[in-house]
Formats: sequence, structure tokens, C-alpha cells
Amino acid sequence: MKISIKDILNRPAGVLFLFVIVSVSLRFFSFFPSVLDHDESTYLEIAREMLEGKVLYVDLIDIKPPGIFWLYAFFQLVFGHSIFVMRLMTALFIAATSFMIFKFGRMMFDSQKAGIAGGLIYILFVSTWSGFGISPNTELYFNFFTISGLYVLIKKEHWLNYLGAGILMGLGFIIKYLVLFDLMAFLLFFFLKFLRQPSWSVFRHLLLKYSLAITGFGLPFAIVNLYFYLSGHFEAFAGIAYFTMARYPREFLVIPIAEYVGEFILLYLPFFFFCFYALLNKSIQDPKLKDFRSLFIIWSLLVFIGILLPGNTYNHYFIQLMLPVSLQAGLFFHPANRVPAIIARLSRGVAGLLIVLATCLVIISFSFRDHAGKTDTPRQIAAYLRPRLQPEDVIYTGNHFHILYYLLEKDSPTPYVHSSLLNTPSHREALAIDLEKEFQRIAEKKPLYILIQHKGKNRIDWIYPFLDANYIIEKQFNNRMVLYRRKG
Repeated sequence: MKISIKDILNRPAGVLFLFVIVSVSLRFFSFFPSVLDHDESTYLEIAREMLEGKVLYVDLIDIKPPGIFWLYAFFQLVFGHSIFVMRLMTALFIAATSFMIFKFGRMMFDSQKAGIAGGLIYILFVSTWSGFGISPNTELYFNFFTISGLYVLIKKEHWLNYLGAGILMGLGFIIKYLVLFDLMAFLLFFFLKFLRQPSWSVFRHLLLKYSLAITGFGLPFAIVNLYFYLSGHFEAFAGIAYFTMARYPREFLVIPIAEYVGEFILLYLPFFFFCFYALLNKSIQDPKLKDFRSLFIIWSLLVFIGILLPGNTYNHYFIQLMLPVSLQAGLFFHPANRVPAIIARLSRGVAGLLIVLATCLVIISFSFRDHAGKTDTPRQIAAYLRPRLQPEDVIYTGNHFHILYYLLEKDSPTPYVHSSLLNTPSHREALAIDLEKEFQRIAEKKPLYILIQHKGKNRIDWIYPFLDANYIIEKQFNNRMVLYRRKG
């Protein structure tokens, strides 16, 4: 009995297997470097120290919600401290998110092809460009809960689905608060749908759906608050969750924001072509697709507002927008979607498959170039320090490579594991950090080694008088990283 690829892809398990293979293959070479993004280094180290008994927001301070740190702590508890495995888990989360895109697309569009295309587009979205998904950012995790919540919400009109969908999205919310914009989009969609045929019975049903979804959404965050209250650390948690973010300066500069958005669209132009062609092309006459067009527009606009609202230009914020765009772009491959013959030849059948394979090979080759065979400076520094350190010795990474705490299993001498919190004026202002007092606390621990990056935007001039008086240069790495050893 012969089983073809078509037979495999007609089964959900076969589709999931495809997504896992593609996700892992495209990202495989990025599993090896010790640092892809300094935020990931923070998740790893804070999670490690939490498992040793330190308390988040008290002994370890960061501005992100606790969900991402708890998730990494769970991974380390189950799989150990392997960075390779942590990156593999990210790839599996991406595959699972793509699988939920497939499930939702198949249900909403009545098309296996459109669902599979949407899932593959999402994997290509987050696995192509550095800064837009290669690094394990929070968006790669909470997107899974967002699309799972939407799938459960629309799959069946039942109170358990409303509550369950809210809980799923609430789990995403405690990873990053911007998930609130996804929920707002979904609730607004259902409200506008109600306005088409308003009636008392429909309104009561909508009210029930809203009540249960919002209750479910708030439940994980309520449990987080209760946890910190019962553990006696609510004030520390509330200071970060409720007040710190409000103190951050926000400045909306039109030209940098326009460049920020333009770069994103240009880098993923083929996907946006598929997306908007399917949005504007009305060849598929199906009421459900009319509903999805409305959902896509509302969802994308609200998420877009959420991305731009902080005034930051971090590329990984756009990963949140990749969810609705991937779903809409997948519709381009719906069998009933009429496209010009030349486009059909290039995007469907054997030619389309060859283009996808060629694209994957190009991505893998660039990933190999960027990640394989290069000097891993943090591991090089860790290998140098490991035989020179005693268990009681303290190190301080200054302004770069705080992954060294994780590699050497040395606790940070400051609660601010991510060096930017201590070294950037806006962070210090928002967190009300007294720099002189905090550095005095570090100095009192008498670090045996201090690592400083002399060149680049992370330069910190305030530390040099202390270093000149108490430390000598022992070694330099990579023409930028200088290792100081305490005198005597």
C-alpha cells in the first residue's frame, strides 16, 4: 500500500509533522550560538535563579510579566540547562502555533490548502529575518495562546468554549500584556456582527459570551496577583505590573515609525501580496469569508495600534501582527480563489512547491552562514573563566553578555540581570533606580571579575573610576570585550 504526500497532508497529524520538520529545519543552526538576543539571556538566567529559590520582582527584577520566566523555569526543570533544547522548544511552539493556524483556517475557510498555506507562511514569517522572529521573543510564545483561544472561541457556540478561549488568551496575557489588543479585536468583531441583526436574544447571548470570555481572560492574571499576595511579595509585583510601565517616556516620531513599518512590509512583500490579493479579491463567495475579512481588518488594526503605541521600534513586536496576516495570506491558496494564470503557475502546483523549497534552502543557507562556525565569544569567555573561579567567587558582566551568569551558573550580583535596566536612563527613571546606591551594592560583593564592552552603544563611563582604582585588565576578547580582575 503506497502512501503519498497528499495522503499524509490530508491528516492533521501529517500536517503537524510537516510544520515541525519545516520549523526545526529553518531554525536548526540558530540553536547553537549562546546568544541570539539579550532578552532571551535574561529569561534563561532569571528562570535559573528562580529555580534556586530567588523571588521574581524582589531578588530578580525585570519589567516583563512573570509568564515568560515561569515558562523558561518549567523548561529548565524538565529538560535541564541546555540552550539547544530551549531553542528547540521555541521551534516546537512555532510549529504548534502554525498547526492552530491550519486548524482555524481549515474550519473557517473550508479548505485544507488554505489552512496549510497559512501555517507555512507563519513559519516562514518568523524564521527568515533576524529580529523578526529568529530570536526567541515573547511573541513566539503568546501567539500560540492567542490563535488557540480564537479557534476555541469560534469552533463551537458553548459557554465552556467562551470560558476556555478566555483562559487560553489570559495565559498569553501573563506572557505579554499586549495580548489585550487581540482580545479587544475579537470582542469588537462579535459586537459589530451583533449590530447587523440586533435582537434581545442575540444580545443576551453576546453578553454571556463577553462575560465568560473576559472572566476567563482575567483568571490567570488574578491567580498571578493572588500568588504574589499570598507569598508576601504583592507590593513588589504591583510596583512593576501597575506603575512602572506608566512611567516610561513615550515619544511618537513619525519618520522613524514610518521607516519601521516600511521595512517590515518590504522584507515580507510576497506575503503581503498574498494577503491583500485575497482580501480584495471577492471570487470566493462564502458568508464565513466575509466574516473573516471583517475580523482580519479589525484584528490587524488593533494589533497594529498596540505595536506602535509604546513608540518603540523593536522588530519583534511585528510577530503579533504576523498571525492575522498569515491567516489572510493563506486564503490566496484557496482552490476557489481566482488568480491570473501566470501567478497561478508560479504559486501553485509543482512550480509553487519548488519555489517554497528553494526559499527554505536559501533561509537555511543564510542561517548556517550567520550561526555556524563563528566564534562564540560568550562561550569563549566562559571557558576562560571556568577554571579560574571558585564556587564562592562573584562575577559582574557590566554592560554585555549576561548570558555568562547562565553559562557559569553564577548568580547576578544585582537584581537587574539585563544590564540595560541599570545602564539606560529611561529604564532607571521608570524603575526608580538609584544608580549610585545599586552600584555600591554590587561593589560590596567584591566581584573577582568584571566584563566590560568598551565600544558600541552600551558604553558606561561611570564605572571606569572604580575599575581604575580596584581592577586590572587581564584579557581582551573579540576586540571589544575587556575582562578586569580585582587587584590583589
